[in-house]
Amino acid sequence: MARRMLSLVLAVTVAACGWRVRGPKRLDVPSGGRRVADRVILTANDGGIVWGGGRLGEVVRDTLLGTGTFGEVYYPVEPRNPPSLRLEVTARGTVEEDLATGVFKSVVIGMLFFAPAGVIQFHKSFHLDAVAVLTEAERETARVPVQSSTDVYFTIFSHVDAYDRAAQDAAFHDLGERLAAALRSQVPAR
Repeated sequence: MARRMLSLVLAVTVAACGWRVRGPKRLDVPSGGRRVADRVILTANDGGIVWGGGRLGEVVRDTLLGTGTFGEVYYPVEPRNPPSLRLEVTARGTVEEDLATGVFKSVVIGMLFFAPAGVIQFHKSFHLDAVAVLTEAERETARVPVQSSTDVYFTIFSHVDAYDRAAQDAAFHDLGERLAAALRSQVPAR
């Protein structure tokens, strides 16, 4: 009998620690597609993002390289002989979380002695609005507005560090894919 109770408690505990990220619909950006340019300097201005820990530039750089949009993306350090092409991404990001519903759900879970802890889910949305400006020799070549949003669903005992980082990286990666697709469609190959 004690083993069954322990198994039940462990099953509820494992279920109560779950989370999942639901990102935006994926774009079909094939890797190795049309290259916009061989080299570019990336500048990421993510001071308007209230979340993310300054990882916007790294994830966008990796995404632009992974999709083959640019051959080399210099970020955060510029080379000694810099290319004339620069890509500046200025982004703002917000987090939406329904606090009133979250408090109500927490009270219900507590009143029922944590029995529904693995069933009742909470929700956060990470939103990104960005503008990317591609310049060549101080002349604007393209201006691309990009938006992205990622949702995360979690239970009361989920570890915030794990699901927040996964949701943020999914939003940054989606922003990079949308940026790559927009640049490929607007900028002629060099």
